[in-house]
Parts: sequence; C-alpha cells; structure tokens
Amino acid sequence: MQTKIYIIYRTLSLVIRHLKLVFYPDFIIFATNSFTMIKPAGYFLWLLLGILWFLTSCKKEEDNPQQNTRVAMLAQGITFDDLAFLQSCKTGLEKAKTEFGFQCTYNIDTTTSRYLEKLEYFGSIHFDLVIAVGYMWNDAVAEAAIRYPGTRFVLVDAELPEPRANAVSILFNVDEVAYPLGYLSAWWAYSHDTLDPAVGFVGAFEIPAIRQFTEPYLNGVERFNREYCKTVAHYGAYAGTFISSWAGGKIADSLITLGADVMFGVGAQTGNGALRKARERGKQGIGVDVDQFASFPEVSDILLSSAMKSLDNAIYAVVRSFVGGSFSGGGIYTGNLANKGVRLAPWHDYESQIPDSVKRSIEHIKTGIIDGTISTGW
Repeated sequence: MQTKIYIIYRTLSLVIRHLKLVFYPDFIIFATNSFTMIKPAGYFLWLLLGILWFLTSCKKEEDNPQQNTRVAMLAQGITFDDLAFLQSCKTGLEKAKTEFGFQCTYNIDTTTSRYLEKLEYFGSIHFDLVIAVGYMWNDAVAEAAIRYPGTRFVLVDAELPEPRANAVSILFNVDEVAYPLGYLSAWWAYSHDTLDPAVGFVGAFEIPAIRQFTEPYLNGVERFNREYCKTVAHYGAYAGTFISSWAGGKIADSLITLGADVMFGVGAQTGNGALRKARERGKQGIGVDVDQFASFPEVSDILLSSAMKSLDNAIYAVVRSFVGGSFSGGGIYTGNLANKGVRLAPWHDYESQIPDSVKRSIEHIKTGIIDGTISTGW
C-alpha cells in the first residue's frame, strides 16, 4: 500500500512540476513547454475520482489481507447440515470466515474411495487450507500433505499416522463425557423400570471414533451397577453406515424390544434415526457431538443430555492460528473436560427430574476424570 502511494506521489509531482493548469468554468488548459491541451472540466474530475478509487482499493486490500485466502472443508456424507457432527464443524468455519473474510468452499458426497483424489484437487489449485472431517481421510491427508507442502491441512476427529509439518490433527476425549452419561442413563433406566432396566446404543461403525463413545458409555452403566448393587443391562449394535436414518431406527427398535429404556445414538444420520425411534417408542435418549436439544428439536423432549464435542470452537481456533501465522504443523489439538473441549449438555427439560444426588455424583465423576482418579476404561 505505502509503495503504491509513493509511486502515485512521485508521478504526480513530476507532472505538476512541468505542467501549468489554467482553469475556466467549462474547460481546463494543460500546458508544458512542448505542448498545450484543452480538456473539458469533467476530465479533471474523472482523473481525481480515478486516483481516489485506486487509493481506496489499496486501502481495502490492506485492511483485509485474507480476502484472497482460500479454505476448503471436505467430508463424507449427505449434508453438512446434519444436526450434529458436520453441522458443528461448518459452524466453526463459518465463524472464522465471518471474522477474517477469507474465501470458503464446502465439498461433500457419499463416495468412499476418492479421498486422496479430492485432496489432490484442492492442493493442485493452490488452496491455502484444507480441512478434512472424519477418520476416513487419515491416510489421504498424510499423503496429500507430502505432495502439496504449500497447502496446510487439518484432520478432524482422527490422528495422522505420522506427523506432517503442514498438517494438524484435532482430537476429542469423548470418553470423558460418555462415561458419566452412561451412569446417568443407568440411573434413569432403573428409576423408571425397576423390573427389567436396560440401556442401549446404536453406533454407525465399529471404529475407534465411535467406540470411544459407546464403550465408556457402557462402563458408566457398570459404575452405577457397582455403586448401587443393581443389574442394569445394556445392549448395542453397529449399523455399518453413517448416513442411514432407517438403519439406525431399525436397530434401535430391536434394542428397545429387548428392553432398552434409554437410547444413545452415535453417528450422524444413523444416530439420529435411533433417537427418532426412541421417541416413537416412548423412550429417552442421549444425543451426540453437539447439544441435540437445540440442533435436533424433533427429539428434544426425550433427550436427557448430549455428549458434546466443541467442534466449532476447535476448528475456529485452528483456523484462527492459521490466519494469524501460528499454525502448529505436526501438532495435535485435543479437546477434553479440563479445557472444555468436551462437555455434557444441560439437562434442559429434565432439570427438575434428575435429583441433586445424581447431579452431585456426575460432578464427582467429572472431577475424578479431570484429576485422573477415575478412569473411563478407554
């Protein structure tokens, strides 16, 4: 900006030094030692307006140096507006986009074999930052980061097999919230079905990212059983897909028939289908990834709570570090209870139905997880 202004200043100084201007109401005479030129008065006005426009455009470019920065978010699924995981990721990027003014592109489809191809496309057209959402991008991000060292990559909800200087992983210790929610679910099941209490879960895939929810959840149920000498049963199954509400509902229906009183739905549309079925069958549910009381109002009246990842805050923080020039390539951002990267959603409609004794027990569990005296079993 300063260089451009200096050039304009030097040019005008040279012109004015050798130029005589004579102003008349309707025209202007430009004269030097070698030529004389008569122009309409409007000509001079347009010249001034042109200079002002140029200076203004330079100022805008200086005020927003990120306007030419390009960021892409990639995912597998049907829509980013999935009422859970992907929607929270999108919210974080949109927040950063609004604040910093960069260009933003979203790419999503159901294809399961084009991860590297998609990353290579954005690398080849020199995108500055590419955010890949989900464990399935793991190997592809590791490879693309080598091929396109000028592009920065973010892998959400999985850890790269090896560190890359131009890539960051975002992880969440979701076991730390699934465990106390298992305890809560067991209490609810027993207090409302003393003859045959049980809880259930429906997971998308039997993979670490999903099992980190489901297994500690069941461990929380067992903690309740030990503390109160009860035998709350638990059932669960994996659908083999993230994108089938029908499959999630069908499995949940079977688990409820077996006796499940509370349903934990884990995994995008599949998990949402499980919660819909729980509502249809008059059972309670536990949401996932975000506070689904707000994001999925269709089932808000049955939700005891949700196991929340602060996906939006994590993505915003990493993008902000990139914009600010402090992108920690090779590092890992980990959200946990201690840094509020994972949280239990409020009790909402069940605030008055959950006794203080149970709330205190859950707070005790959370404190123990943070200070290391309680293990989630993960």
